[in-house]
Amino acid sequence: MDITSLLGPEPSYLPALRANMVSTLTGSATINDLSEAMGNDTDGKLFQALRGWADVVFVGGQTVRSEDYSGVEQHSPDSPPAPIAVPTQSLKFEPDSKFLTHFTTAPLFLVPHAALQNPEVSARKGPLEAAGAEVIDAGEGTMQDYLRVLRERGFQRILCEGGPGMLGQLVHIDAIDQMYLTLDPHLSTGVEKPVATFHGTHSHRRMHLENIAADTDSTVFLRYSRASEPVD
Repeated sequence: MDITSLLGPEPSYLPALRANMVSTLTGSATINDLSEAMGNDTDGKLFQALRGWADVVFVGGQTVRSEDYSGVEQHSPDSPPAPIAVPTQSLKFEPDSKFLTHFTTAPLFLVPHAALQNPEVSARKGPLEAAGAEVIDAGEGTMQDYLRVLRERGFQRILCEGGPGMLGQLVHIDAIDQMYLTLDPHLSTGVEKPVATFHGTHSHRRMHLENIAADTDSTVFLRYSRASEPVD
């Protein structure tokens, strides 16, 4: 399958935010609590192509821990790979974890200013920085603050890889320009983890289908972009 057609053209405007998620047919973002059992080789290639497009990869802390994240692969010898930026209020990451020992470009931790004043959080900052990470003051720690900090650092192409809480917050503030959704052909008896969650007043954004493609194993790839209708 042509990965270029799945990825689609460059957005006509910058900054732009793309989200990439996978779901079973019954709406679960995980199988046995992980997403790695879902998708196929084509999904993996699209995953890497999206990372190659991005200036920064934006991922929730729980996803980094549960999915055992490491750094972004280098796609071009002429440019370093995108860093991974993680919003967190606790900085509860192990300096010897794969995330802190297997990277080419230093990961970024975005921490609310108030959290950095907490002695427990402050004590974790030094070891993480010694392991190569950069800890950044993210103001009040709203999703708008996180995106502002990234864009102020020159990151125009932002890729969100989840998890559900992160995606839900981005939907709530109407920040997603393109949504890539891989439908894994599994049925499940329940939704272990929904694709998006949000604790508060729900928002909705109608999207426009740009591309649909089915692989030989019945995995389906969907790409949506913003429709003209505003958030409800």
